[in-house]
Amino acid sequence: MLPAGLAATPLVAGAALVGAGALMRDRLLAVRRDRSYSHDLLAVGDGSVELARSRAAERPGTYGLAWEGGHAVVGEVVELREKSVVRELVRVDHGVLARGKVAVDHVDVGDPMTAFGLEFEEVELDSDVGPLPAWSIPAGSSRWAILAHGYGGRRASGLSFVPMLHRLGLSVLVPAYRNDPDAPESPDHRYHLGASEWRDLEAAIGQVARAGASGIALYGWSMGAQVALRAWSRSARRDLVTGLVLDSPVLDWRAVMLHLGRERRVPDVLSRLTMRLVERSIGVGLDELDWLRRAGELDVPVLVVHGDEDETVPCETSVTLAALRPDVVTLRLVRGAGHVGSWNLDRAGYERAVGEFLRSVGACPEAASRP
Repeated sequence: MLPAGLAATPLVAGAALVGAGALMRDRLLAVRRDRSYSHDLLAVGDGSVELARSRAAERPGTYGLAWEGGHAVVGEVVELREKSVVRELVRVDHGVLARGKVAVDHVDVGDPMTAFGLEFEEVELDSDVGPLPAWSIPAGSSRWAILAHGYGGRRASGLSFVPMLHRLGLSVLVPAYRNDPDAPESPDHRYHLGASEWRDLEAAIGQVARAGASGIALYGWSMGAQVALRAWSRSARRDLVTGLVLDSPVLDWRAVMLHLGRERRVPDVLSRLTMRLVERSIGVGLDELDWLRRAGELDVPVLVVHGDEDETVPCETSVTLAALRPDVVTLRLVRGAGHVGSWNLDRAGYERAVGEFLRSVGACPEAASRP
């Protein structure tokens, strides 16, 4: 018989591993209704700002900066210093921009009218968690685009893309979904990584279907792409979906968890344990959320846009999906773009690619589809 101390050691180690896995699971599924201001704004100059160096602060392109009570937009990097980065200050939308804590945010704020002068209606969607707010932006068309933002986002995350879709002649619905700051919480107050959020997108599909939609394009970013895929696959009205646009999509949560774990020097064994704990919490096996494994089920045209420097969702998953299903998947890999940063880096090229795809699959009204 082993001494008591030695016999207990594997049990202690196992308990510690499970505890660490549970902590990682809780961090992943925890709802973030309050914005995190985690970047340091060091100085505001004449037409420029200085930020502490970080991946987000150094990305090329145009981004929003948010702080308590304000929002601004910054452009390209002007100077890269040892511990800071200087960027062009494009505009201050509201508030006073001063030294302090900020978030790197989406570019446009407000609503479709205040941001772009587009008429819209505030509507409510009937979801199983309660009424969900949504912006409905008509374009005099029965062809619709429905937008699904990513993990921890909000409706305004998709606001910048509304004018592009409106120019294509598409009516647009921009819904909130469960656990958003302006929407009801899920019963367990946790994200489900798309496993239940898809029901809210199904409510959005039902809303435009009842309004006479003749075709629907689903447009999702990051986790929102997973939500769009699951909604398409399970929708009672999937015959209305003419195409999917997926930006930096989470196609395989296992790949994302392993990637993020390795970035943080977490052993793979702990990441895999976390996956099992996540499955128990969300009530769905991760195989169901794995669109590389399920690639053979795709029978709708898909445009995937992904930056090759995505630090959150490895672009290799998108490359693999395109290789598995070249008959239905079109891949646009954007050099130098980070997570959901392709539009910010090359707005004209991005919008051209999306427009060409939506026209090619018949997602746009006939008049808008002409060259």
